Amino acid sequence: MGGGSLAIVALACCWLPPAAAAQEGAAAGRYGETPAELVPFHGVGEAYWRFFSEPPQFRGPGRDQPDPDGLEEVRLGVLAPLSGPDQALGERYLAGVQLAVDQANAAGGYRGRLPYAIVLRDENQAWGAAASTAVELRYDSQVWGIVGALSDTHSHVMNRVLLKIELPVVNTSGTDPTLTEHAIPWMVRVRPDDRQNGYALARRIFQEEGRQRVVVFRSNDRYGRVGTSEFVDAARRLHRPIQLELRFQAHQTAWPAELERIRDQRPEAVVIWGPAELAGRVVRALREAGIEAPLYGPDRLVDPLFLRTAGEHAEGMVLTHPFDPAQVAGAWPPFREAYLARDGQEPDAVAAYAFEGTRFLIQAIEEAGLNRPLIRDRMFAAPEPPAAVVPLRFDATFNNTAPVRLGRIEGGVFRLDG
Repeated sequence: MGGGSLAIVALACCWLPPAAAAQEGAAAGRYGETPAELVPFHGVGEAYWRFFSEPPQFRGPGRDQPDPDGLEEVRLGVLAPLSGPDQALGERYLAGVQLAVDQANAAGGYRGRLPYAIVLRDENQAWGAAASTAVELRYDSQVWGIVGALSDTHSHVMNRVLLKIELPVVNTSGTDPTLTEHAIPWMVRVRPDDRQNGYALARRIFQEEGRQRVVVFRSNDRYGRVGTSEFVDAARRLHRPIQLELRFQAHQTAWPAELERIRDQRPEAVVIWGPAELAGRVVRALREAGIEAPLYGPDRLVDPLFLRTAGEHAEGMVLTHPFDPAQVAGAWPPFREAYLARDGQEPDAVAAYAFEGTRFLIQAIEEAGLNRPLIRDRMFAAPEPPAAVVPLRFDATFNNTAPVRLGRIEGGVFRLDG
C-alpha cells in the first residue's frame, strides 16, 4: 500500500477502537502533507489505522562508543552520476556537495580539529552496485555518512543494506514518493518528492483552472510510472479522472500513433513527465503535430537541457519547482555568489539540495560526534531543522514536505509565479 498518498484501511462506519483513536490523536499531521481533498477514501469514515505516522526508530547498540583515535580526516561518502546520461546533473550535484565541505573546512572542520574529506563514487555502475558501494564506503573507506544517490533506483538498492551496515544517508535528489516508506531509520530526504509535485499540478489544473480533459504522456521508466502516480490518484479524487495515459520510450525519436491518440482526445491539458532531454523532444513533437493544449510538467524539467531541446515549443509550459529562493530570508544571494565563484554557473535545485543535504549531514556530525548511531539520532531529531538555502519540513518518515512552487516558461526562461 506504500504507493498511495496515505496508506489506510477505510471503514464504512466512523467508530474507532481506543488504540486506533490514540493513533489518530498522535499523528501531528497527514503523511506527506496530503491536502484534505486528496486523502484516499476521505468522506467514507475514519481510518482504522494510519501508517507512516511515527518516525522510524533505531533501538540497536553503539551509542556509547567514543570518538576513534588517530584520525586525520572525517570522511563523507558521495554517490553521484559521474558518467552516463545524468553526468551533467552529477557535476552540478557534486559542486553543491563540495561547496558545503569547503565552507565547513573554512570554519575549522570537524570541531575545529579535523578536515572533512569527500570519498567519491560513481553511482552509474552495474545495476545493484550501489549496495556493494555503500558497504565498501562503510567498512573500507570508513565514511561517517553518505550523501546520495541522485537516482532513485540506486537509492532503493542502497537502502537494502542500511539496516545491516548502520550508516547515515542523506538523499538530496530523489523524488520517488516511496523512497522513505520502508521504515529504515538511516535515511533522510531533503528534496520534496513527486507527491508534492503531483498535488501542486492537480490543484492548479483541476481546481484553479477548472480543466477536465487531461492526458498524461510519460516516460516508460520508474521515474515516469511512480512520479505520475500521485497526480493520477489526485485527479481521480477530485472527480477528474485522467482521459488517457500514454508512455514514451527512451529510444524513440517519433511518436505518430501516440500523438494521434492524444489529438483524438481533444485535451484541455497535457502533463509531460520524463527525463529532461527526452521530455524536450516530446514537447517539440506535440507542438509540431499541431497539439496546442496547455502543457504541464514536474520540477526535473526546470533544466537547461530541457529548455534547449524543446526550444520555443516549451513557451508557456507550467512547471513545478521545489523551492523559492526568497523562502529562506537572505540566504540565497551569498550561496549563489559562492557557487558562481566556484562553479562558474548559476546554481539550480540539484546544486542547492546537494549543498543543503551535505550541510545537514555535517551539522549532525558536529553535534553528535563520530558515532554513527548518534549521528543518525541527530538527523532524525527535529521536524523543521534550521536550513541554509532551502526550507526543510519533514513528515514522520523524514521526507521533506516543504511546499513546492509553480512557474512557467516565458521568453525561454523559467520564472516562478508571483
